[in-house]
Amino acid sequence: MRDLHTKENPLNFRLCKGIYVEPEEIAYKKYEEINEHFLEDLEIMLKEGMYPGIATHDIPLVEGAYKLIDKYKVPKENFEFQMLYGVTPSLRKSIVSKGHRMRVYVPYGEQWFAYSTRRLKENPKMANDIIKALFVRG
Repeated sequence: MRDLHTKENPLNFRLCKGIYVEPEEIAYKKYEEINEHFLEDLEIMLKEGMYPGIATHDIPLVEGAYKLIDKYKVPKENFEFQMLYGVTPSLRKSIVSKGHRMRVYVPYGEQWFAYSTRRLKENPKMANDIIKALFVRG
């Protein structure tokens, strides 16, 4: 990241832990280890003046991001949070209520149902949030 980022050519990154099952040789497997490295990467991005899209529904990562943003006094226009529509709407509202930018990913088009079904199979914990999003406004 540092080799590619310059003031003349600033980089934007979407930082996301992902939900895909990957081999241990290329991916961290333990929750704590994944979160630790997520925040380490975010710290590099914020410290170096990159524009990160902080893509997470995980409260500890949001709280860790807040601490790093405060530590480096990062202006609100130099980062954004990103979330999948329908997942943790109360967390999304909380982030926005603090004045932070929020980009919401909304699957649409011919393949939206196949995509959403695949995501549910990959992460069944999301099912409750998605079902609520279908029937509850806001």
